[in-house]
Amino acid sequence: MSPEETVALAEDDRLEEDLYAEAVSGINVGQVVTGGTVYGGVHQTFVENKLINEAIRRHYLLRAYVEQVVQSLATRSYRLASQDQDLALDRAAAARLVGDQPWVVVLGPANSGLRTAAVALLYESSQAGRRLEEILIDEERGRLFAAAELPAERGVTYLLCLPDQRERVSPDLGRRLQAHAAHLATLDASLVVAATPAVWAAAGGVGTVSIFQVPPPDLAEVVRRECAVHVVDASSIIANPTIGDLLTRATVMDAMRLTGIIVTALRNHPEHDLTKLVEEVCGAYGDWDDVLANWFSVARSVRHRLFLVAAALLEGEPPAEVLDAVNSLGQTLGDLPSARSDGLAEIGLRALMSEIKAEVMDGGLRFERANYSTAVLTFLHGDRSAWFHKKLWEWAMDLPLRRNDHRQTRLAERIVGNLVAIVLRSRDTRPLVWLNRWTGRPNLRPHVVQALTATAVSDEVGADVRSLLYRWSRLERASDQSLCTIAEVCSGELARLYPRVSLTRLSHIAHRDSPVVRDAIVAAVSRLWEIPRLRPRIVEVVTNWSEGEPGGRTKTAWAVFAALARSEAHPVLLTWHDESSRIGLVGAVARLFDQTEVDEARREFGESLLDAALLSEASRIRIVEFLGDVVRRGDGGTRRLVRLSKLTFAWQPVDRDVTSPDRRDVRDHVVESLHQVDPLTLGA
Repeated sequence: MSPEETVALAEDDRLEEDLYAEAVSGINVGQVVTGGTVYGGVHQTFVENKLINEAIRRHYLLRAYVEQVVQSLATRSYRLASQDQDLALDRAAAARLVGDQPWVVVLGPANSGLRTAAVALLYESSQAGRRLEEILIDEERGRLFAAAELPAERGVTYLLCLPDQRERVSPDLGRRLQAHAAHLATLDASLVVAATPAVWAAAGGVGTVSIFQVPPPDLAEVVRRECAVHVVDASSIIANPTIGDLLTRATVMDAMRLTGIIVTALRNHPEHDLTKLVEEVCGAYGDWDDVLANWFSVARSVRHRLFLVAAALLEGEPPAEVLDAVNSLGQTLGDLPSARSDGLAEIGLRALMSEIKAEVMDGGLRFERANYSTAVLTFLHGDRSAWFHKKLWEWAMDLPLRRNDHRQTRLAERIVGNLVAIVLRSRDTRPLVWLNRWTGRPNLRPHVVQALTATAVSDEVGADVRSLLYRWSRLERASDQSLCTIAEVCSGELARLYPRVSLTRLSHIAHRDSPVVRDAIVAAVSRLWEIPRLRPRIVEVVTNWSEGEPGGRTKTAWAVFAALARSEAHPVLLTWHDESSRIGLVGAVARLFDQTEVDEARREFGESLLDAALLSEASRIRIVEFLGDVVRRGDGGTRRLVRLSKLTFAWQPVDRDVTSPDRRDVRDHVVESLHQVDPLTLGA
């Protein structure tokens, strides 16, 4: 059974062994440091406040984020190489050249902090108050990026980071980008492209663009400056030969993760000497892999092992609650009998905590070692079987379902934070399948939405999760609750960053002929309608939904259009100057009034057109012209004219003319204009 088939079965406890066919070794991400005391576990706001909000700040290139990047940036050099010259420039000199060009290309190795170096150039080369914006590759996996439909707004400086894989770019991409840059120049806008040399070569290259080569930074300087941002003096640790040896084999991403660990260690254990601090940092950086391998190799009791695993998932909870969870975990894994085993013959709480090096702080169980809880889960993810993974997450996801008090939310946040951390560390999206157990619970569904959003916009597994959402949205056996959850994900921050991808998934869900799912789609598209730049695309997509036989996606389309028509921006008026969208809407409304059955959607959308005609004289003229085009569209014009006229008199009956003169005038104008239309004249 595939992951998408499993997620469709909300109450199905079966999961085929091949879901976890083999262990996946992970690449680690850094410990979050937000100020104050930070422990090894995932804090309550990890998913929303850290992962989602950081992705937004990063991709939107918000000024505060860019200024923070520039403040902490290690010294970088920029080499301008061409047939005529080979100049080594500092950042300020390079920025001056960038400011004079309509576009430039910045090349450097993968995982070398190239994007950060490009952001610094954007900041220093752009005028004060000038908007910066990143162009994200909003394409389905498997399609070559060919720079189609790139944004172009006046006075904006754009950043485009090409993927690291040569096979993902079109061979004529360089030429297309050059043409787009020429268009941007007419708008006083500019473009900075960041890529590896191999990818730029695969894109065809362009000989006339200025190309900056950016070598990797000094990683010790990266760590030093990042620690300084957190007001931590890490000079003695960075100078340690053991730390220096780690940095010789590290990437910039590794150095950033090491920084978080150093800050955590220095804040949590200021009393430790240098030797102890270095041991702590190296252990956390290596995910305590050697320590855990040795610990599990010793013949410890089952109760010790169960307590370690429970503590890793529930770090921060009261120790007694962690101890209570040991029994249910042991029974789920088959390591303990069905009867509780809490007698005097069993090992007590203090001995268990001492064995795993945990302590009680602020009423919660905390590991003494930094990053230890996630290290334990990472170790188990790579060291245990598919059956173990199934049972472990089955047990973890059931824990909040056993509570109905305030602790349910707290527990859910801890568990989903750990699950997301494992997905990002291991770059394995399969644990996300277990989130489906919560989609039918309104109080737990927000955690599912946050987890899917955070992973879908992440650098580590974003493309994989977006593909997963695509498969789930097409799954015939998916439950209504699962599809409603996907709709919510695709109308949040994911849609702001990847609108085309999100609308594609909503399009597949729109096929489901379910009132519950239809309501979710209407709510999702209505949320997206609040973003002005997405409105033209939304009209195009929903117009496509309206094609075909009545029912299913067509019914959803008109439910959506009716909701959008109640907003401040009526779809017909919004698309008036977009000929293609306007023609599409004319055809859609013509098909709507061709239907024999009079349904609520036809009445509601028709009345919304008449309401829009009340807004202004210009709006009235446009609505009247639009309705005339509807009557003229293909065969059946007379039938549509009659139905529109009847709707107009139902909207404003004659016996209410005295009290509603404005509506009377609109009605008379519409009816008179419609009867002047020759239904036999074919429209475009």
